[in-house]
Amino acid sequence: MSPTLIVIIVVVIILLGTVIFPFVNKWQFNRMPFDQQIRILMKQAKGLIFFKNISNGRTGTLIYVKNKRKILTYPWILEDGKMLCTKKNPFTNWDYPEEHPQMTDDEIKQAVEELEKFNDKSIVKLFLQD
Repeated sequence: MSPTLIVIIVVVIILLGTVIFPFVNKWQFNRMPFDQQIRILMKQAKGLIFFKNISNGRTGTLIYVKNKRKILTYPWILEDGKMLCTKKNPFTNWDYPEEHPQMTDDEIKQAVEELEKFNDKSIVKLFLQD
């Protein structure tokens, strides 16, 4: 093989791995039903607390995963450069598991603290409705 052909093969492999495959994976993820997205996020969670923002342009959902077992969603819309949560009181029940168990006071406190930490790290902040 000529060195030119080897370089072309390496460039194509790098392009596929860094651009094409992640784009296709994101496209497939966004087209999945919400419950399948939840299952994938539970597997992707890298620790006891994990946030994932699924954006669809001016709308989206910020997903909070706790202990890879409980999920709380914050649906949002973009207004004036801010993510505004459309859920009136997101801290009443868990969104997953399907039984929607009631949140305890400690869980509510921890969820609020983790959301504040996420907002400190994030460029675009999530604002809850009053």
